[in-house]
Amino acid sequence: MSQDSLIKTENLNVYYGSFHALKNINSRIPSKKITAVMGPSGCGKTTYLKCLNRMVELVGGAKITGKVIINGKNIYDPDVDVTALRKKVGMVFQKPNPLPMSIFDNVAYGPRIHGEKNREKLKLIVETNL
Repeated sequence: MSQDSLIKTENLNVYYGSFHALKNINSRIPSKKITAVMGPSGCGKTTYLKCLNRMVELVGGAKITGKVIINGKNIYDPDVDVTALRKKVGMVFQKPNPLPMSIFDNVAYGPRIHGEKNREKLKLIVETNL
């Protein structure tokens, strides 16, 4: 892998049940460069991006094989702290896409992972942003 590659995938496969959504994806995303992922609707762009911060795991019946290497570490290794990963590798969706939790917990998720524990402050944040 080039020293300039920040993210690399090796034989990345994603299955939703029996549907094989991504097939042997090998890619390199360089550091300090703008990278676009383009293709027609339904070709797997969002699935690919969800793999880069392990959001695809939240989809029921999803199975991932292969590697996603970020800064030299396979993010699918069992010792990876998924919350810390998602702090560094965010994702913005075209349309609202709540996580499988309550609306309150979806809105409070960001402040919580950044250390906010005070329930009253979280309630105020959620009410202000809704």
